[in-house]
Amino acid sequence: MRRLTTALYVLLAFMAPLRVQAEPVQITVHSGEHLEFARELCRAALKAAGMEASFAYFPPAQNKRLYAELASGNLAVAFVPPDEGTDALEKQGLISAIRVPLERGLLGYRICLVRDEDADLLGNVRNAEDLKKIRIGQGIGWGDIAVYRNAGIDVVEAPFNSLSDPVKALASGHFDALPLGVNEYQLFLQAYNKEASGITADRHIVISYPWFRYVWVSTAAKDSKLLLEALDKGFGIIAANGEFVAIYERYKDAEPRKHLVGRRTIHLQSPYSTDDDIDPRFRHLIIRTPR
Repeated sequence: MRRLTTALYVLLAFMAPLRVQAEPVQITVHSGEHLEFARELCRAALKAAGMEASFAYFPPAQNKRLYAELASGNLAVAFVPPDEGTDALEKQGLISAIRVPLERGLLGYRICLVRDEDADLLGNVRNAEDLKKIRIGQGIGWGDIAVYRNAGIDVVEAPFNSLSDPVKALASGHFDALPLGVNEYQLFLQAYNKEASGITADRHIVISYPWFRYVWVSTAAKDSKLLLEALDKGFGIIAANGEFVAIYERYKDAEPRKHLVGRRTIHLQSPYSTDDDIDPRFRHLIIRTPR
């Protein structure tokens, strides 16, 4: 009888869950209006994995600040494409990535905003060499800067604290073209148009390179291992059952290809990303556009 009782205890121990969540976990996440879709995807992933969590928002900041806060654990989750900063933190074991293409690959298709009087500025751009003649602008610390400089294209950097700030820099003549993701350029343009006018979307070209916004988890944050496991499991679930796409389309254009019609594609290489980097579970999420 004693042996039977012991055996039952052993069996129950193996059947018991490895972790028991006593109360909801509070997670400090990357804020910003344009990232609400990413936070909603994380909420759905955590729910699918059975993890109760509440979000506290870390104020908008340049990437260098985000990386410092990830390293310290003050910021638990950030949504940025890989660059020199994330590479360094990942090699040190300070962050871990879930390589899910949050913007379904569309962040790597860039449409330029230009001033109204320069509507045909890019009309004769046929390749990367032609882009070298254009003053390209980006926000200070934006990871895309490395892509353009890797192609030999000079970039003018400008500070920003809101969606309209980069466009204001364009309007002031700080640079002549502002490339933004095909699924985000209208958001920046609309934010600026609430305050002023005189900016339009170029109709001639789309700049293309591998560029994926991932979910980065700080290994120094509280409950980081539990959080990483839950997000990894949950994203696998919502990517497979269609919930990922449903949430994405509530926030983003369901027919992004229409923005590319009639535009020439200028292909660049990224020093930090390739299509093969995407977790195989998530590759079907990428929206493929004609090359």
